Amino acid sequence: MRGCLFVVVLAAAALAGLAWFGSPILASTLITSALENGGYHAASSTVTATSNPPPKLLLGRADRVEIAGTDVVFRTFHAASLDLVLTDVDIFGRTAGRISGRITRAEMATTAGETTSADIDIEGDAGAAAATIVVDHATVSRVVKATFQQKLGVTVSTVELIAPDKLRIAAPGATVEGQLIVDSSGAIAFSTSLGSSPILSLDPSFPIRLRSVRIEAGDLRIDAVLDAESLLGG
Repeated sequence: MRGCLFVVVLAAAALAGLAWFGSPILASTLITSALENGGYHAASSTVTATSNPPPKLLLGRADRVEIAGTDVVFRTFHAASLDLVLTDVDIFGRTAGRISGRITRAEMATTAGETTSADIDIEGDAGAAAATIVVDHATVSRVVKATFQQKLGVTVSTVELIAPDKLRIAAPGATVEGQLIVDSSGAIAFSTSLGSSPILSLDPSFPIRLRSVRIEAGDLRIDAVLDAESLLGG
C-alpha cells in the first residue's frame, strides 16, 4: 500500500514539475507556430512566454510574450530585426492586451523603384497600437531627388522639410512647394494644386496603416496604427 502511495505521489510530483517547467516551452512553441502560420519568418528568432504561475500557460494565458528576431520577413514585408513585448496574451484566441517594442530598418518602397528603411516604434493596445516611423531628412532628400529624376527627368538641387507638413523642392529655374499627405492608397505623397505623387510606402502585407505625417526636428515623422493581433493570426 505504501509502495502504491509513493508511486502516486511521485507521479503527481512529476506532473506538477512538468506543468511548472514545461508549460513555458509548450506555450512558446504554440506561439511560434501561430506566427509562422501568419507569415512570420526570421533568420534567427526567439519567442519566450511567461506567466505567474507558469501552469496558467497550459490554459493558453500568458502574462508576457517576448518576440525577438533578425532578418525578419512577414509575408512580403522585410526588416532587419524586431524586438516586441506583448502582454495579457490569449494564446488560443490569438489576442493580446498591449504591445511595445521596435522594428528596426523596416523596408519602405519608393516611387523610384528603390528601397529604403526606417525604424518603427510601437506602443499601445495590441488591436490598434500607435506606431511611429521617423525618416531622416537625408533619406527624404535622396528619395525625392531620385523620384523626380526618374519620373520627370528633373534634377532637384535642394529638398527642404518645413513644419508642419510642407515639402519645398528647388530645381534649376523653378521652386515647388506642396504638402506631404497620406494618400488613398496609404502611401506618403507630395501634394500640390496640380495633383499628388506617391513618394514612400510600406509593404501592404504588414498590418500597419499610415494615418498622418508631419515634420518634426527637421525629419519626417509618420504616425500609424499597427494591428499586432494579426501577427498572431488573430
